[in-house]
Amino acid sequence: MRVFISHAWEDKPLALSLAQLPDFIDAWVDVRELLGGEKLDPTIITAIEDSHVFIVLISRMSLAKAWVAQEVNWAMAREAQKDRVFVLPVVIEAGIDLAASAPPFQQFAQRLFIDASDRSDSGIDKARAAIAQTLFHWASDWLDRMEPKGDSNRRFVDTLERDLVEFQTRLYAVKAALAWPLATLVKDDAVAHLVRVKDAYNLFTEQFIPRLVGLDAEIRWRFGGAAQKGFARLMTFIRNEVYHGAAFALNDVIESINAFDTVLSRDASALASADARRETRVTALEPVMAELVERTADYVDTLRP
Repeated sequence: MRVFISHAWEDKPLALSLAQLPDFIDAWVDVRELLGGEKLDPTIITAIEDSHVFIVLISRMSLAKAWVAQEVNWAMAREAQKDRVFVLPVVIEAGIDLAASAPPFQQFAQRLFIDASDRSDSGIDKARAAIAQTLFHWASDWLDRMEPKGDSNRRFVDTLERDLVEFQTRLYAVKAALAWPLATLVKDDAVAHLVRVKDAYNLFTEQFIPRLVGLDAEIRWRFGGAAQKGFARLMTFIRNEVYHGAAFALNDVIESINAFDTVLSRDASALASADARRETRVTALEPVMAELVERTADYVDTLRP
């Protein structure tokens, strides 16, 4: 794999150090100092075009270099032509706000970048490892595109979609089971069915919700920062509005069923009130579930090629 490393002249020592990557990576570092306003010469353009990956080292010095911005613009144009990720930002100085940086660097706030701001020996080793790991993942994804049956990203999206649909299906089953009046729900057959669907939902969500939270970092390196932010919004909605919100409120109905023999069966007014609450809880879940289905479908579509 051939890699071009763009950097400010003042960051040359670190560029050469970070270029000491595993043998499968051939890193190209220009040893000349470019002057302000100097155009990209054919040697640099050819080196970028011949590379599989363009790495830009971001520091306060490189942000101020016109030729680094030229190289980034050229590389981003190449990325658009390639229709795949090509540019990997590596932040080598602490305290830089990419979102507040001038173009073309501002756009890097929305994508995967490597933090190499720790200049200690261990910090540089860690940065090299992170760069190598990222390039390996990218190479794996490119191979997956060439061989769709082994497409790890597609398998990842398919699994995520399957789990999200399974969550919806099990919650729908609980909602449907609670649609009957309390006097019907307490009958043996109805109770047995409710217990089955409720236990199935609880068993699934005990694994699903923690696993969903743990996918955040993986989505970032697979699909970039924009996809991660979209996932964070979806995950927050599922956790707060569905799992801990409208779905959790159904426990009030379960409590009413448990209190039927000792309280509600002897008090018609209390039973009517409890039944009204049941209907309210079930009805309140409907628009939340509809939004969940829509959000899930929209987000999954953004991950598919």
